[in-house]
This record gives sequence, C-alpha cells and structure tokens, in this order.
Amino acid sequence: MKKAILFALLMAMTACANVDLSLTDQIKVYSESPVRKSSLQVSVHPKGKQYRPLTAYFPPFIIQQDNSDFNTLGTEFARTFHDVWTQERLFPTQEFSSTPDYPGLSASLQKARLRGADLLILGSVPYFYAGSNVDDTAITIRIDIYAAGNGMLLWTMLQSGRIEFRQPDDYVYFVHEFRMPDGPFNKLIRSIAMDMAIPLKGWLPDPEEQYPFVENTGEMKAGLTKPSSAPSASGQAGQPEGGQPLSGGDGAGMERNLPAEQTGGQAEKQGDPGITPRPDINGVNLDIHFDFDKATIAKQSHPRLDALGEALNSPELKGKRIIIAGHTDASGTETYNLTLSKQRADAVKRYLVEKWSISPDQIETVGYGKSRPIASGISPEAMQKNRRVEIRLAQ
Repeated sequence: MKKAILFALLMAMTACANVDLSLTDQIKVYSESPVRKSSLQVSVHPKGKQYRPLTAYFPPFIIQQDNSDFNTLGTEFARTFHDVWTQERLFPTQEFSSTPDYPGLSASLQKARLRGADLLILGSVPYFYAGSNVDDTAITIRIDIYAAGNGMLLWTMLQSGRIEFRQPDDYVYFVHEFRMPDGPFNKLIRSIAMDMAIPLKGWLPDPEEQYPFVENTGEMKAGLTKPSSAPSASGQAGQPEGGQPLSGGDGAGMERNLPAEQTGGQAEKQGDPGITPRPDINGVNLDIHFDFDKATIAKQSHPRLDALGEALNSPELKGKRIIIAGHTDASGTETYNLTLSKQRADAVKRYLVEKWSISPDQIETVGYGKSRPIASGISPEAMQKNRRVEIRLAQ
C-alpha cells in the first residue's frame, strides 16, 4: 500500500517537474521553488475612477538598503517592473528613465512635468536579499504614485515576495529536489508588479478604448449617455464612489483615501490580471478638420461642433463635465504632436464656450499627440482618422 501511495505521489510530481531516471541511484524529481508573497497593502488610493487615460514617468527604483551597486540594481529592478506594466497596458505612454541617482521628490516631479507626464511612478526597495542556491531570495517593493502637476500622493502600495530555499524531500524510492529559478529577482518583481497592476486597472480606463465616430446631435447624446456596463473602480480596489478625475494637468480636484487596506492574493483570487474589468467611460469621436499644422478649425467642421454644442446643452448633458482630447497622425515629432493636439483640443473648447455658452469649468482638455492611433498605415484616410477629436463624459 505504501509503495502504491509513493508511486502515485511520484506520478503527480512528474506531471509538473523534471525527472532524472537512474537504474542504480534514487530517482530524482526536480521542481522550481515557488514564489510566496505577502498580502498587497494599499494604504493610499484615489476615490472613484479616472475618466481618461493617463501618461506616466518611471525613474529607477530607490534602493534603501546599503549596497555598493545600488544604482545598477535600482535601474534593473525598475526596468523589470516597468516592462510588466507596459505589457499590462496601464498607460498609453509610460516613459522609463535609466538615469541613476534619486534627485529628490521635487526634482522628480519637475522632470515628470517636463516630459509631459500626468503621473510620477516612484518605486523603492526597503529590503532585498539574494540567497543564491544556499538560502532564500526575498524583496520588498513600495510604489508611490504622484500627480505630476501638483505633487499629490495618489497611491501607495507595498508587497513582499520570497522564493524559499528548501532541502530535498527523501521518499526512499525517489528524492524531490527544489531548484531556485534562473533570475529569482526577475520572477519576484514580475509577480509583485502583476499584483499591483490589478487595483490600477480598476481605476484607469483602457487606453486602447475605441469610440465610434458620430455626426449628429442624436448620435452624440446616445454615445455620451449610454448606461455603463463595467464595474466602477470602487469595486476593484475598495474605492468609494464620488471621486473627481485627475484634471487640468495638475491633479486639481483629485481626492484620495488614506485608511490602509489589504488586497492580499489578488492575482490568485481574481484570476488573470489581464481580465480585470476596467472603468466603462462613455465617449465619441469627431472627425474635426484643422488647417495644416495649425489649431485653426476648418469651416467644414463647424456643423459637427454645433451638433456637439446642442448635445451638451440638452437636458441629458447640460452642466455635465467632459474631456476633449486631441489626437494627431504619426507625422512629426512626439513633442510637436503633443503640443499641437493640446492646442487643437483647446480650440474646440473655445468654440463651445464662445458659441454655445458652455461653462469653461465644465471642459477639460488634453493632447495625446500620436500616442493613441486607431488606424494603421499612412494612407490619407488612415491619417485623417487618427487626427480625431475625442469627447469623454467625465462624471
């Protein structure tokens, strides 16, 4: 009976491990040591949900433990973390800076603003230990996310991970040995980054969300007032309703919660972080034409903007906040297109304020440049489709 049980145990292990068969020695079964993590601690988070995609600036991690190679470690740890969040598509643009040495919070915020980022992602490592093949390997990561415009702390998350060194288990007929994975820090950091992406996905809208192009007042009202189908951010990270968006480029109006909360084991409880529901934000696209390389609205586009003005003054939308986002095609530099797209969004706002008496406090503008194309190729049709104006409901 014991042999049968041992044989069954051996078969179960070999299904997920490497086996070294031998006629003279004990059979050896090799498994990779698993990652073990603490609960994800979220001690600061915003209220409500965000209404537009945000851009992020990501400097190297701050290594708080004494180490002669802290610059290299901080850069490599941060790069691994950054790569995971890039794959998770949290932000339309997420710029990584490999410049070492932490210049301080004020200087980091200034750098983020100069790079045109909405957020500063500031990571630190209070503790790490490389056990190699003789001891555990462990790391603790803290992520602080600031509004670049006014320096408000929006998120604080902390999590520890460990890959344990284990002695072999001797079952007489075979030996079960545990191997440390290649690049244990890489595996730990990636796992923690995946966990920390989950609450952010519940707060941030999908940067690849595509809205329909609309022509008339009825289509605009329908696109901006349709019922929401996805859970709000509050359902994803324990965030209460009623928050304000990160607006105006300076974080004005952003609220936050301070009580600590645990979202432990989120990746295991909620499944694949890639399927975490994102906030459902109503919006439409307008095919607005401008003079070449300018923010002057072409007269042929005035009827569409008049239809938008009528929609915003309708009982369904009157007094509600909106976000006007400008987009460009791929020609020109990134910096030039960011500036031009913002200027064009501002031009649409001025038109609505001056002709349709929409309150300027009701409208936020943002420029995404060429970072969020919806059509591929360089045909005139594709380029015009990317030179769009996006309208989002922001409440």
